[in-house]
Amino acid sequence: MLKIAVVDDEQGILLSLRLFLEMEGHSPLMFTSPRQALEVLFREKVDLIIIDMRMPEMSGEEMALCLRKNPITRNTPIILFSAHETLSEVAARVGAQGILEKPFQFEKLNRMIKSVAR
Repeated sequence: MLKIAVVDDEQGILLSLRLFLEMEGHSPLMFTSPRQALEVLFREKVDLIIIDMRMPEMSGEEMALCLRKNPITRNTPIILFSAHETLSEVAARVGAQGILEKPFQFEKLNRMIKSVAR
């Protein structure tokens, strides 16, 4: 079982991801606010962080860069997801271990979680 943080401003996506992750036996932490997520993640260790690229408060890229600068989260695997055209370029810049293009399939997410968690 992995402790997985998910950050997305869309409640519907958070709900579906929570249900999926729980069904797979993981322990999800869900956040609609990147700033709130950072506060918690700088105190509480997780195994994986899944971040949406486009959020009003802070972009996924900005959040990932903040995570990489903090010693507690520096090495935590990150998966970025979005319909963003340059997702792979951003992932390379911030050192993300994976990308998921929206709309994504849960099967692909599950394979990526298993791959990243090794």
